[in-house]
Amino acid sequence: MKAAINIDAKLKDLRLIDSGINAAEPLKEVFRLFEKNDSIPGVIVYKDGKYFQMLSKIRFFERMSHEFMHELFSKRSVESFFQDNNEDHSICLSANESVLVGADQALRRHETYRQDPIIVEDEYKKLKLLDFYELLLAQTQVHMLTLNSLKEANEFKKEILGVAAHDLRNPLNAIMGFSQVIGEMSETNIELKTYADYINSEARSMNELFSELLKSAVNDATEFEISKSDFDLIELSRSILLSFKNSFELKKQSFEFNKNIEQLVINADKQKLKEVIENLVSNAIKYSPHKKNIKVSIDKIDSTAVIEVEDEGLGLSKDDLSKIFRKYQKLSARPTNNESSTGLGLFIVKRIIDNHNGEITVKSELGKGSRFTVIIPCNGTDN
Repeated sequence: MKAAINIDAKLKDLRLIDSGINAAEPLKEVFRLFEKNDSIPGVIVYKDGKYFQMLSKIRFFERMSHEFMHELFSKRSVESFFQDNNEDHSICLSANESVLVGADQALRRHETYRQDPIIVEDEYKKLKLLDFYELLLAQTQVHMLTLNSLKEANEFKKEILGVAAHDLRNPLNAIMGFSQVIGEMSETNIELKTYADYINSEARSMNELFSELLKSAVNDATEFEISKSDFDLIELSRSILLSFKNSFELKKQSFEFNKNIEQLVINADKQKLKEVIENLVSNAIKYSPHKKNIKVSIDKIDSTAVIEVEDEGLGLSKDDLSKIFRKYQKLSARPTNNESSTGLGLFIVKRIIDNHNGEITVKSELGKGSRFTVIIPCNGTDN
């Protein structure tokens, strides 16, 4: 083959053989041609400068074995080979035809002629031959590439659905939390309480749908796209913690927000970094028992921003730590209040941090809580 086969491969991408002979030539010249080059699958016969017929190697030697044609080599012409049957069973296709169409046409032929080579007309109207078996090999390669491409496309679709569903769960949690608070504060206002309860119910229904979507999401086929801008990481962190206020209160947990500076402007993807912090804080709440403390710290060390989320939760085993950032991992620790867990969150977090040229580490012991540390360049590079 001329080049690596791709899904859109054309017949011109395959190895085409330029093999022709004049109809007036003696048959012994055909024999010499095949004997000289064993890879030639046939010859194109021309008469008066125009295409006459195609003589396949298989057909030639089949007839030689049934009739004593070798005794007539010196007497008969190539044209005489077709005297008893002048019907042309060959297929001529454009070089721009796809490999799959060419293979389909070849396989539709009568079984007697199925293994004959295909005539291919190039862009200069010149006729060449394509070996049938090479065509079948190319067809198989195209089918395999097509299957792989469809598999990757399906995985890409599932990843997009999974990530989208995961990204929407944290805002839904905030909606559920605040609607519950509004409902509890509106015991005397029946209409307002009804609306709040309705919002909470619908948000929970959506959350269940997203959970199902996440279960079917398979991830691996793409990288996250990062859209960087300047923003204040401390302000972002403060707003995230405020959105979790109700979640802290429901489990009677306290939280600390520690910062050594009042402002830390970085160049990064704000939405993606928001997702990272939300995931880490959400996990800290989820895997910590009631009345425990959670600490979020922001600092600047040299030219990097450092984010730490520390809890007093259940902690992680050595086996957990070895697989914690893999997709769909179920760890030994379980949410302390029957919260849902998909095993996708930390995998996404790791991908986001990697695409910011940063790093994420975790230190943990069973029964002693966990501390996640994220380090990313303030200027969006790893310099």
